[in-house]
Amino acid sequence: MATSAAIIKSLTFPIQYLEVGESLAREMNQDVDAFFRHCGIDLPRPFMPWQTMNGRQMQLALAHFLRACPPGTPPLVKFMAHFPLTAHGPIGLLAITSATLGEALQGALTYASLVMPAYVMRRQDLGDEVHMIIEPKYQFGEVHDLFTETVVAAPLKIVPFLTRPVSGLVVNLTHSPLGDPAAYEAAFGFKFVFNAKQNKLVFSKQDLNIPLIAPSRASHMLMKATLEQQSQSRTDVTPITQEVRRRLQAALRQNQVMDVEALVKDLALSARTLSRRLKDEGTSFPQLRAEVGVEFAEILLLETDKSITQISQAAGFSDAAAFTRAFKRVTGQTPSQRRSGQTPAPSTSSHHEP
Repeated sequence: MATSAAIIKSLTFPIQYLEVGESLAREMNQDVDAFFRHCGIDLPRPFMPWQTMNGRQMQLALAHFLRACPPGTPPLVKFMAHFPLTAHGPIGLLAITSATLGEALQGALTYASLVMPAYVMRRQDLGDEVHMIIEPKYQFGEVHDLFTETVVAAPLKIVPFLTRPVSGLVVNLTHSPLGDPAAYEAAFGFKFVFNAKQNKLVFSKQDLNIPLIAPSRASHMLMKATLEQQSQSRTDVTPITQEVRRRLQAALRQNQVMDVEALVKDLALSARTLSRRLKDEGTSFPQLRAEVGVEFAEILLLETDKSITQISQAAGFSDAAAFTRAFKRVTGQTPSQRRSGQTPAPSTSSHHEP
């Protein structure tokens, strides 16, 4: 299902993402000013950290990149060669100064919506695997698959900052390759699976303990404070909703189902205050618990042969019928339809931020 031009234009992205296109244009001896005019950007350079571009300008930049990218290799390979981790601003610096890979990925999950409003990221654990799932919220037309690839591949830029290699990481993409699949793997050093059931990175859980080469607790806390300040100034960010979701997800990873009494105790809030704050952000505790349960169930549907009844119990639902109703309400599909591979259109997805 296509996303309207008005919705695309309403999205806000950091202006520094255009530095990727600028770098490529310089390498190919192209007119950099022509690139910015094509994107409708009329701002003095260098760009300032607070400047932004809209979703249509992002779409035009990616389209320009697709046309300018030399043939012979997947566009993603060239794109990521010009994409430094620091292009994410404070989020990139938060990652670099983390103590471990797990801390770096958690920072990305927590603050990704500040720089990437077109996608939702969440973590689901399955046995010894950690699935970092990236779901598109909108359809970006001809550049959609490339856009998705860049968002899924972006966390891989942390790898050079690790003290030892990641073992067995797998990149999953729901679309067909935009070039030779072997070229993806040769460029990044990881296995790529195309036409998969989800867009995601799959890590070994033990790899989350890999230290980074230059952690800095003081710098890390400074970046975290900066990002928290940015979150508080944004009207489209829902901090209490995200915090409740994180705690519900963490409980399910421990095979527990958190009730509202335990949650308000953890948050040091009254049940009435929590209810009011969630209502102000357009949701409720039962709604969030159902959504988190559905997300947890989805990975079990796709990656295990557990029965619907077993999955409904693991996800915290009272019975299989209640689970099926909730699953269809959240995803637009029944559990059986999702398991059989009927993937919903991006714009119909009801998953929310982590």
